[in-house]
Amino acid sequence: MNKILCVGLGKLGLIFSNILAEKKNIVYGYDINSSIEEKIKKNTKDLEPKLNYLINKNKKRFFFENNFSISVKKTHCAFIIVPTPSQKNHSFDNQYIVQSLNNICRHLKYKKRYLINITSTVNPGSCNYFINYIEKKFKLKHGKEFVLTYNPHLIALGSIYENVMNSDLVIVGSDLPIGFEIIKNIYKKIYKKKINKLKFLNLKEAEISKIAINSFVTLKISYSNTISQISDKVENINVSKILNVVGQDKRIGNNYLSVGALYAGPCFPRDNLNFAKYLRNNNIPDYIPVTSDKINNTQINRYISVYKKYKNLLNKKITIGICGISYKQDTPVTTSSPGEKIIEYFKNKNEIIIFDTTNPYINNKKLNFFTDIKKFYEKSDIIFVCYKNQYFKKLENFKTNKKKIIIDLWNFIKINKKNITLKNIGIS
Repeated sequence: MNKILCVGLGKLGLIFSNILAEKKNIVYGYDINSSIEEKIKKNTKDLEPKLNYLINKNKKRFFFENNFSISVKKTHCAFIIVPTPSQKNHSFDNQYIVQSLNNICRHLKYKKRYLINITSTVNPGSCNYFINYIEKKFKLKHGKEFVLTYNPHLIALGSIYENVMNSDLVIVGSDLPIGFEIIKNIYKKIYKKKINKLKFLNLKEAEISKIAINSFVTLKISYSNTISQISDKVENINVSKILNVVGQDKRIGNNYLSVGALYAGPCFPRDNLNFAKYLRNNNIPDYIPVTSDKINNTQINRYISVYKKYKNLLNKKITIGICGISYKQDTPVTTSSPGEKIIEYFKNKNEIIIFDTTNPYINNKKLNFFTDIKKFYEKSDIIFVCYKNQYFKKLENFKTNKKKIIIDLWNFIKINKKNITLKNIGIS
């Protein structure tokens, strides 16, 4: 039975550590935020699907541990799943990883090949820095007392369990064969007969692969939005049909090729810009990720242009409704979300009200957040539907005597009512 230490019990760390526990591993979880221990004990309701179920199921296999001496002694490997915030120059800040390494490595003197698996996204070249840092500071030898691997996950908040369990691939970076062996032994409990989805690379290859994958996905989204912009200028086209046809070509594929809003969240924007920085640092043209970012930044102007085109249908002071402030369903995270960017434009200009199935602003009394979608609908004059959520389709059924405009960034709302003007982005 594997005994694993998971350092960092944030949005990814808590559910991933419980996935490991579900697969008959003994897991010790550590986080600098001691309130997480109480959250686990009470199994406080969480939006992340499956998390509460897993916490309840793993009571005999998952343990919160705040003593590194004890937890390292009990385990043979550690997964480091801590934040690596973006800096102003778009590089990732490794300070929390280094803190974790300090806490772990001071207890490794008598360990043999203790696995340190970095799951946090890092700048290419970081893992070799970590190895040199450990060897010099703690007088430990890579391959003897410790083995360092890199194993970032390709997940999105609000669907972490689904993304982990049904991933297309799992990136595993190691400069030592033993690293692959240990990681494979852990993951065979999760993927069983699908263990070949583990893709073995050296550390630098793995570091580049993670940000390169996300950068390519942002490129597909920006390509889709470029095609979508055609509908702003050319009459009688439905971009959804065009993108569906384009995606039928197997060289291209339909994934992430559809009408939708700009890319957002804690991974895509920053990984793409980090990839651009990495290319520049190595004197390689950064045109692709930089252009993708530029296209992404033009999308808000498109949405505001639609607003300006239709606002004169309402001869009154307009209340702006933001339907969906999070960047996607089942998470309160709003990082770079269309809703936040639209609010930034309208603040100090119009009254703004917000509805979402999650409330990231529960402690912010300055923002007018509605928990009832019908009341939100009644109060709004122009509604921006900012991400795809089937619950938002309730807007289709409400009746009103007032004129309203609904701007659907994802082309999934269908309304045919006399006093409602619906503008689906991507349909001219």
